Amino acid sequence: MKAVEKNIKTLCAKNMRGRGYTFNGDKKAAAFITQEFKDIGLNPYPDKGYIQNFEMPVNTFPTNISLKINDSFLKVGVDFLPATDSGTGKAEGDVYYIPSDVFNKDDALAEFLKVDLSNKIVIYDQEDEKNRITWDRALMTKILQAQASIVLFDKLTFSIARWQVPQPRFYILREKLPADIEKISFSIQPKFYEEYTSQNVISYIKGKTHPDKYLVFTAHYDHLGSIGKQIYFPGANDNASGVALLLEIAKYYKSTNPDYSIVFIAFGAEEAGLIGSRHYVEHPFFPLDKIDFLINLDLFGSGEEGMMAVNGAVFTKQYQLLTSINDQNKYLPEIKKRGKAANSDHYYFSENGVPSFFFYLMGASWPHYHDINDDQPLPLSGFKGAYKLITTFGNELQTSSK
Repeated sequence: MKAVEKNIKTLCAKNMRGRGYTFNGDKKAAAFITQEFKDIGLNPYPDKGYIQNFEMPVNTFPTNISLKINDSFLKVGVDFLPATDSGTGKAEGDVYYIPSDVFNKDDALAEFLKVDLSNKIVIYDQEDEKNRITWDRALMTKILQAQASIVLFDKLTFSIARWQVPQPRFYILREKLPADIEKISFSIQPKFYEEYTSQNVISYIKGKTHPDKYLVFTAHYDHLGSIGKQIYFPGANDNASGVALLLEIAKYYKSTNPDYSIVFIAFGAEEAGLIGSRHYVEHPFFPLDKIDFLINLDLFGSGEEGMMAVNGAVFTKQYQLLTSINDQNKYLPEIKKRGKAANSDHYYFSENGVPSFFFYLMGASWPHYHDINDDQPLPLSGFKGAYKLITTFGNELQTSSK
């Protein structure tokens, strides 16, 4: 486990800046994984190289931001976060609280549309926002007339946006908002890229007896990046843990001289909407119908409650094989199954006819998700069992498919 912990620590290090799109974090992570593939002895796919570039739009936060309520600065990542689609701005303004009724009563909305918000900073609750399932365009347009908007949350989580709105927007913990607010000031300067170049990292082992049949293992290496040099999102569980498992599986197959060709893909831009995996499916290195099975790895930091197999309810024969291996060897406490879900990089493969599972470990020992606390050390309570189960499953797939 020392190599596993070392790799997770490296991927979560400050110099990686959250493996996102500030300070070349994604490129630093891709370079590290490329070198790991080389050190293991994995080859680039013939005539392709290790790197597959792609372009995407993305909103980033390369500079420090500030948010001040009355005379107190809030702490980014702890008290507040920028909205992922926030625009640029620097201002001071009075507060306007949007009443809850605006989000669920037409007459209240009509009155709100008459309010002058030109010098206001609007505040509303995320719970209220949920009440209006389909927002009226008029409501959205009205809120954007304010100098800025603040949404109240119970927990701060971050993500990646592929667009930028024309208004500064912030998420604040509900408990951090003072009862009496005299003034709010802020400064924020995100940078939007229409075509940011990121990359997938790809390697393979040629099969000894069936080189034209492929078993593919994938894991996304990207995370949420940083907000200036104030904070970064380490992404230990999501998904340094999955990359660490990918590397261990690669070491295993390099030592076994497999029958099938084994491909290892570390995807970029999963957090931006499965961009890297979609690009690969649209530009595959070999025909997708040559893939016998694909296994996607994400969230392997816990595991005391077992493992989930997304698509387990779809590919029932392979799921039965998986559970029979686990029942016999007791690698993990339980293997649960789900149907289709567009929640990780397996999705575009299975939608294009590739039999695929997405595995993730379950457990309450690691509650951190898309926040600054998803850092190492991780519990890794199910990591060894998952490694043994998945490699055994991969071997059985090669045997049962002949």
